[in-house]
Amino acid sequence: MYTKLLPVLVVMSSSVFAMENSEITNKVYQIKYAKVMPTLGDSVSSSVWDSANTLTDFTLPWRDAVPPNTEFKALWNDDALYIQYRVEDQNVVIGENPERGALDSDRVEIFLSQDKQLSNYYTLEVDATTQFYSMHAQYDLDRKKIGSRNDKWHWDNVETYGSKTNNGYHVEMKIPLETITKLDLWQNSDKTVLLCALMRAEFTRLDSGDIDMAWMTWVDPKTEKPNFHNPDTFGECHLVN
Repeated sequence: MYTKLLPVLVVMSSSVFAMENSEITNKVYQIKYAKVMPTLGDSVSSSVWDSANTLTDFTLPWRDAVPPNTEFKALWNDDALYIQYRVEDQNVVIGENPERGALDSDRVEIFLSQDKQLSNYYTLEVDATTQFYSMHAQYDLDRKKIGSRNDKWHWDNVETYGSKTNNGYHVEMKIPLETITKLDLWQNSDKTVLLCALMRAEFTRLDSGDIDMAWMTWVDPKTEKPNFHNPDTFGECHLVN
């Protein structure tokens, strides 16, 4: 399934690079430049993705279990940021309430923030059928929780693609650089650094009909209970040539 959302969005392991002076985390994913990118949906078999750094060190911080394989890749060109998730999942759950979008589904997630205090941050969650959920939120540093949220907000001019595979699903996204600029998400004047949180919701439908919900993340926020909405979930994504 292919969807172009107007308005809408959506954001690494063997190739993670440490950055000691990061105030949020020492994890950095480097996004390489690719002059020409394939159309979403055609990129699954495209060799252009062979040049991308591969991020696979997603964990289950709140569960003593071996996490299923999750692969994240990203590339950029002069127009947009391209993201690809490949997920291993033998029990893909798809939510059936269109008003909730991807919230009831197995899904991949990316959050991008204006600053390290999360004074304004934006989420996008996409499932294997391209259902999505997005939100603009503000973090309350004193209460250490979401201070305000607007789940009617959507990203502008973002394209997404989702499909089931033989052993799970994959999701692709194209985020215009202009959209990132309009939201004031760049962390430097060169427009090469983003604050990014990369996650996965791993749901399993039980024989009882209930859903077992597990939560995976690239950066462990060290919270007692599952909580992606805090500064400690974020790393950095760097656009490099």
